[in-house]
Amino acid sequence: MNNSQHLSHSSGLNRERAEEVMKTQGLSALIATTPENIHYVIGSQLRASNWTMQIYAVLPADRSAKPCIVIPTNRLGVVAQFGITGVDIFAYSDFFVEGSIEGKPSTDDIDLFYSLLQTTVIHPGPVEALKAALKQLEIEYQPIGIDEMRIAPDILTRIKEEAPDRPVIPAYKLFREIRLVKTPFEIEQLRQAAQLNERIEQELIDLIAAGVHEKQLADHYRLAVMRAGGTPAMTAVGAGPRSALPLIENYFHTIETGDQIRFDLCLQLEGYWGDTGRTVVAGEPTAWMKKHFDAVKSGWETALETVRPGVKASEVFHAAVSRVQREGIPHYRRQHVGHAIGLELYDDITLSPGDQRILEPGMVLCVEVPYYELGAGGFQIEDTIVVTPDGYEFLTHMERKLFTK
Repeated sequence: MNNSQHLSHSSGLNRERAEEVMKTQGLSALIATTPENIHYVIGSQLRASNWTMQIYAVLPADRSAKPCIVIPTNRLGVVAQFGITGVDIFAYSDFFVEGSIEGKPSTDDIDLFYSLLQTTVIHPGPVEALKAALKQLEIEYQPIGIDEMRIAPDILTRIKEEAPDRPVIPAYKLFREIRLVKTPFEIEQLRQAAQLNERIEQELIDLIAAGVHEKQLADHYRLAVMRAGGTPAMTAVGAGPRSALPLIENYFHTIETGDQIRFDLCLQLEGYWGDTGRTVVAGEPTAWMKKHFDAVKSGWETALETVRPGVKASEVFHAAVSRVQREGIPHYRRQHVGHAIGLELYDDITLSPGDQRILEPGMVLCVEVPYYELGAGGFQIEDTIVVTPDGYEFLTHMERKLFTK
């Protein structure tokens, strides 16, 4: 038998949007393979520990049917620890755990793991497990979409060959299209991630002084994120001339009086991303710093003024860039002035010249208009907003200014 439990994560999944996409494409199910799309389907993270390990989540078009997960048997313990519910489990490959829990020390997750080991059918491999899931859903020969980004090519070939009359289409972009409009649950998750990020960013600003090393700031950020239950990611902390480097992975500069420090900081909290940025001067800003920051901030404000439902992403880009050029940086260039954010740092829309898609209520965007000038310095102002029916709402609340210390 396959273990199934009550569905508990429906608030994270935009079911209506998923059904609309599947109906438009004529699909009976979408199969997630990337960690982000799997999380979206089942409400929890299930990550492979190597590139060959296959983990899938099947989202049926029929709302009355449970999602299914295809996992290696050794992941049953992870399912138990995360308390993943509301899914049918299709495990594959041998994995051995000895002993029983009768009359012995145990915990709730060990109890559930033991139960799963006793009740879950183990299939020879991922293809057989996936076929069993589709058969249980009664869509074994129906059209399906498979997220092509994390499925082994030979397995995808087998799936197609074993049912040659069944259409199988790529689905990575379809998942990203669905995920663009967030549910209230997702918006709250993104709000918490953004606010944690800016709280720790404020701690970094408070630490800035002459003699402080870039690495001290980066280390403080990473440790503070982990202590708060998050996962630190990009930690761009550049001081002095290094503030002009867009990405910073190596820290070796000690802050001096007069340096500007640019932050672009990213983290994950419960799978959802936070991405914010600010600029600080250790001392009194020069006229050049003030002029360039004011130009960047003007472009950022114009981008926000342009955001509303029905506007093209490209319109936000052109409004922001032209404003920066008018306000004091005539040579200003930029590939985008923001991006959608969610279970991926960059969700599908970017506020770029080539993106003609229309903004919709429920989309969550990071709006940023940075400037990098080698030999001079860099500026960052980046905040997270949600598109509302009549404009936007901030998910972040830090002051939007050129900070001084």
